[in-house]
Amino acid sequence: MSDKARNIVNIVVAALIIFGLSLFSLIDEDKDWSYSERRGLAKFPEVSLSGIFAPPGKTSVMNEFETYFQDQFPMRESFRQINAVGSTYLLGKKENNNLCLTDDYITKLEYNINEDSVEWSLNRINYITDNYLADSSVYFAIIPDKNYYLSGKAGYITYDYDEFIDKFRDSTRDKMTFVDLRDQLGIKNYYYTDTHWKQETLLGVTDLLLYTMTGKGFAENTDNTILCETLLTDSFEGVYYSQLALPVKKDSIMYMTGHYVDDLKAYCYDTGAPEKIDVYDKVKGSGEDPYQMFLTGSRALITIENPNATEDRELIVFRDSFGSSIAPLLAGGYSKVTLVDIRYISPAMIGRFVDFEGRDVLFLYSSQILNNSVGQFNN
Repeated sequence: MSDKARNIVNIVVAALIIFGLSLFSLIDEDKDWSYSERRGLAKFPEVSLSGIFAPPGKTSVMNEFETYFQDQFPMRESFRQINAVGSTYLLGKKENNNLCLTDDYITKLEYNINEDSVEWSLNRINYITDNYLADSSVYFAIIPDKNYYLSGKAGYITYDYDEFIDKFRDSTRDKMTFVDLRDQLGIKNYYYTDTHWKQETLLGVTDLLLYTMTGKGFAENTDNTILCETLLTDSFEGVYYSQLALPVKKDSIMYMTGHYVDDLKAYCYDTGAPEKIDVYDKVKGSGEDPYQMFLTGSRALITIENPNATEDRELIVFRDSFGSSIAPLLAGGYSKVTLVDIRYISPAMIGRFVDFEGRDVLFLYSSQILNNSVGQFNN
């Protein structure tokens, strides 16, 4: 084939690709939501003269259109997958989209301790302790990220978790009892494709926390109850699944049922008045993020009542989303558990809604939240 003919073929192929993608983008409906990124996608911008001729530094129609086109690009997810497969299996990259795959587990890479976030987290925790918890027994536990259990084997760099945990152990108030969960956890406690831990694997963690806070372990608190593992789904695609954009093993979501758990009563107070909610929300379990089945996801203030409690005592848990799945297990040792999420309620407002006097108080946070708390925890 002559050079002229080859050039003509290249031009025609390029034109067909451009024309085909343009035609596809006109026919295909705009997407509202990116499941892989857990965010809404940009819509076609509203065109106006002021937007077209906006001065530098101001939002213009062209900037909005660029964002729109990136979000609504035809077959966007397919191209992401092709790029990820090529980068990983052809070019040998160990990470993709800042995620790493090791033994079927997807982890998000974090290289440094964020000192500003550590300070921000400590300020919020110590503020609550100083202002509300003079008459409470106070406990603090950190849930390590999956990186803690995988980074050495995988060979990638992450921050020093021992140093990170020591910063909190050394800088929280003296009255606070630190509970180290690291030996009770391992990589098998976490989902393959998600950041969270698996409820059915947490009886050891629950036993340690209850023994530390009440002097009795899980079995003693619940009269040697036996809970059953119930399957919600065996095709769970966690938050990292689509972000990695590689064909990887899916997860199963199990939840614990039986005895006292079946009789728990949960209420949400986000609207002010108590709203009865499900301990396990099957509707959320079939939605975009099935992990939200545990206590209906992230809420500012939730209470769980245990009518089968062996003793009349209460626990208040300051928590992130990890707390949603372990709370029904911790409820085995208490007549009432109150969950507070300061991402959605200001610490300065908590005293209006929660009575702390004589209650046990547990700060239970994942290292990922504590290392990225600026802009998440309220003032």
